[in-house]
Amino acid sequence: MSTYRPVVRVARESLRYPVRLACGVMSLVGLGAAQLALPWIIKEWVEGPLTQGDLPVGKPVLVALVLIILIAFFLFASRAFLASVNQRMLEHLRSAAVRRVLRLEPTQMAGFSTGDLMSRVFQDTGLLSGLIEGLLKRAVGDGFLVLGALLMMFILDLRLALATCVVAPLVGYLLIALGRLIRRLGAVAQQRMGGLSAILQEQLQGFSTIKGYRTESFEDGRFSVVNQGYRQTVVRAVVWSAVLVALVFAVAATSFVAAVWYGTQQVAAGRLTAGGLLAFCLYAGQTIEPLRRLAETQGLLQRSLAAADRLFEVLDLELTEVAPSEPPSALEMASRSEGRDAATPVRGAMRLEHVYFRYRADQPLLEGVDLEIQPGERLAVVAASGEGKTTLASLLLRFRDPLAGRLLLDGIDLQDYSLAKLRRLICVVEQKPFLFSGPLLDNICYGSWDAAPEAIQRAVRLCGLAPLVESLPMGLDTPIQERGGDLSGGQRQRVALARAILREPTILVLDEATSALDSEAEGEIFVALDSWLAERTVIVMAHRLSSIRRVSRILVIAGGVVADGGSLDHVLRPGSVFNSLFAEQLKGFGHRAP
Repeated sequence: MSTYRPVVRVARESLRYPVRLACGVMSLVGLGAAQLALPWIIKEWVEGPLTQGDLPVGKPVLVALVLIILIAFFLFASRAFLASVNQRMLEHLRSAAVRRVLRLEPTQMAGFSTGDLMSRVFQDTGLLSGLIEGLLKRAVGDGFLVLGALLMMFILDLRLALATCVVAPLVGYLLIALGRLIRRLGAVAQQRMGGLSAILQEQLQGFSTIKGYRTESFEDGRFSVVNQGYRQTVVRAVVWSAVLVALVFAVAATSFVAAVWYGTQQVAAGRLTAGGLLAFCLYAGQTIEPLRRLAETQGLLQRSLAAADRLFEVLDLELTEVAPSEPPSALEMASRSEGRDAATPVRGAMRLEHVYFRYRADQPLLEGVDLEIQPGERLAVVAASGEGKTTLASLLLRFRDPLAGRLLLDGIDLQDYSLAKLRRLICVVEQKPFLFSGPLLDNICYGSWDAAPEAIQRAVRLCGLAPLVESLPMGLDTPIQERGGDLSGGQRQRVALARAILREPTILVLDEATSALDSEAEGEIFVALDSWLAERTVIVMAHRLSSIRRVSRILVIAGGVVADGGSLDHVLRPGSVFNSLFAEQLKGFGHRAP
């Protein structure tokens, strides 16, 4: 990204608050004007009351006091208004980044680690906090001050001003050349901070594994290596910033000393007054000081620009589709794709035609799957671990698209449905559902915020959650820990099932959704849900015989294709693929259907 693009975009973001921005800019201009007036007042005082003691001093002193009050006011106003613009802009950018991330598809999310995204949303956005203020202060405040001071210097003595400005190109070159280096180092530092966040996020999520395998020292070392790299990069950036500050100061100060020497010669020759030389020196100082501030803040500004690059990279990610934030209505849940009549009910017929999918080119997974599911059918899909059951669920929700082949719902390609409508029609209950910290009720109603109390109580009853709710001190309003840490695996799966019931999908996919329940509890849930399940197409993906014995048809995937299919009695025939997959479990049933 070019140097100017993030500056332009940040400036455009700040224009969302025109009144505060205008007040801040006007305050900076007023501050510069008041600062420019002070040296001239001092010149008048030196050439008047100081050298001619009989003249009154009240007027210059009064004017100076007024200027001091104005400078103090404009300092306060500029800081207050620009801070207000900064914080509002940061609030908007953080919200926009999170909004964009939440609307990305899983395939896009796979390109980022969780920690890196968190670093971009918080760390990088935080670095922008001083960018707009710093840019305005340097460009408007200091820019106005420098131009005004140069103008006054030329008014006072043309040759002296030209001699002073001779080093300006050198200072500009130093700022640009070293600024680019500092920005590159800042970008590397931000990437390494993202890596640090990713490692810490991973370590916190895998905390029990780390403790169980006693790998604390290894993980500590892994973090320390990246942390050391981050420190080294930041130190290099700071060192080069210090080099820049020192060089700019040395060049500007040398020019200032030379100008004072030359000005002294002019005063001795009677071509310049002492008051004029003093005013010239003060104006020259007003040009040197902004350059010093610019050099000092160059590191921060360049790191901020690098952070802006990373943040805007997220904001610029193309969205496949933006789902509406409002809860779906009952009519919308039953609607078809955007190209079909919204009032036409969805029957729930699924067909997969020669579906191919691989995560990696050298690792075959689904190599031409063909299957057809009738509306209202209960079908089980069984396969060995890693043979593609969960991948099929991802394809149904279009978290991923097949490399070849088609998936059809009621004869319509899934890609012809809007994602929002498709994901209302199809609901997947996972083996390890994610629960959010907050009330149990919010987790049950997640995505179905307008569910009626009667529907919620029905879902709680059907999924066997009533004993849990009765045992909690605040019932459904009881807060639960992050990821449902204070619930058992079976309780989390019951909550996920209740969530799916409130969703009222046309097609329900149970991906090992009851694996944490014992066979008896699982049977009780299926009996309770029998009438509800009868109204929709159900696809069961499981490893346990107890989970699939209630379906009408079983499909066996092996070698990336549908290797067998039929009733339980059919797939249990001697020598079948199903028998080899469930050999150990079948021993408990004496090679009979359970």
